[in-house]
Parts: sequence; structure tokens; C-alpha cells
Amino acid sequence: MRITRRRIDFLKKIKQLYETTNLPVHYARVAELLKVSKWSAYEMMKKLEKEGLLASQYEVNQGEKFPGRAMVLFTPTHLGDLVLSGEALKEKIPAKEWQQVNERLLSLCEKLKRDNPKEIVEQLMDELPGLESPLIFSAYMIVLLTTQLQTISEKGVGLVKNVVMNTIRAETGLIIFTGAVMGSMLKTANQFPLLSQIVSYMDRFQANLAELNQSEHALLMNFFEETLEKAT
Repeated sequence: MRITRRRIDFLKKIKQLYETTNLPVHYARVAELLKVSKWSAYEMMKKLEKEGLLASQYEVNQGEKFPGRAMVLFTPTHLGDLVLSGEALKEKIPAKEWQQVNERLLSLCEKLKRDNPKEIVEQLMDELPGLESPLIFSAYMIVLLTTQLQTISEKGVGLVKNVVMNTIRAETGLIIFTGAVMGSMLKTANQFPLLSQIVSYMDRFQANLAELNQSEHALLMNFFEETLEKAT
């Protein structure tokens, strides 16, 4: 699950319509308000449903010429409300703290293009043991693994990104990313003296992914996408 700006726009509009009318929302109305095609609106709302952010139901449209034709309607779920309000994130880490970590790690990613990646890796490795928050630890691991993308060709990096970003579940996408990078590193293990240390953190990283909620998975997926843009 990835909470992109477009998804947020859809969720906000659907929640607004639902709260105004207290009725389930039809995709045609959302399409009209967001100025997109009916098909685009329907496709996006079905994706949000798969991610647990919307729930759907079918009702007979009494206004149709031939009664009995059903139409699909959508309502926000509790998870959708949590994503919009940010309450899911507050359960484990203050938003301000996450923002500070986010900005610092992304600045390190930008340095990968001009500085020695080894120094950045050593810096991250020094700080990892003292990180208690599963969310922050996971973000550090994403950056740490991103530094190793030099072992993958440009075409390979594009393929990995495409596969990861098109998974329905964010947790699955992050696991795929981890596996792809680690597999490449193992093929050239002699080039990475810190490989054994990185591997030693993988169990904790995977355990964290299992512990985090869907909203936090989405946050990490957004962070992953920003990390690749900065570093590659």
C-alpha cells in the first residue's frame, strides 16, 4: 500500500462527500469533482478498497431506466480515517520526529552521488544499534540497502523499482527490494567487508516490517520511493 498524493486526494474527497451526505459515494461523483475520467476514478477507488482504505457495497439504482441494475458505492474505512488523520503514526512515533529523521536520511542519499558510499554506510551502521523505534530502524535499513544499489545495473535498478512500486501490499514490496539487493550483494560478497554486519540486521528489519501497521508500511514505501529518486 502506497499513500501517494493522488491517493490522499481521493481519500479526502470521498471522506468529505461521505460526511456531507452520510451516504456511500459513487465513483462518478468523485470523478466529476476531481476532474478525472469515471474509469480512472473507479480504478483508483478499487485499489484503495484492496488496500483496506475504502469499503464497497452494491445498491440498485432506482433512477435507472431499467430497475435492478446495481451500482458500486464506496465508504471510508477506519484505516482510511487513520491514514488521513495521522493517528496511526502517532501510536509509535511523533510526526515531528519522523520528519526530522526523514530529512536527514534523504540528505544522506543525495550525498551518495558525490561522496564515498563507504563513509555513509559506516555512519549508518554506527547509529543502527541505538535505534529503538521499528519505523526509524526500518528507514535506516532502506537507506543502507539503497547504498548497495551500485551492485545492480541501471536497468536492474529500474526493474526492481518497477516491481516494488507495483505491489499491492507495501510490506511485500519492501521485502522484494530487500531480497533483490541482498541477492546482488551476495554475488559479489568479497567487495563488501560489512556484508556480514548488514545481514545480521536483516532479521530485525523483517521482524519490524511484520510489526508495523499498514499506514506505517505506506509511509516507508513513500520513503523508499524518495530514497531511490535522491540516490540514483
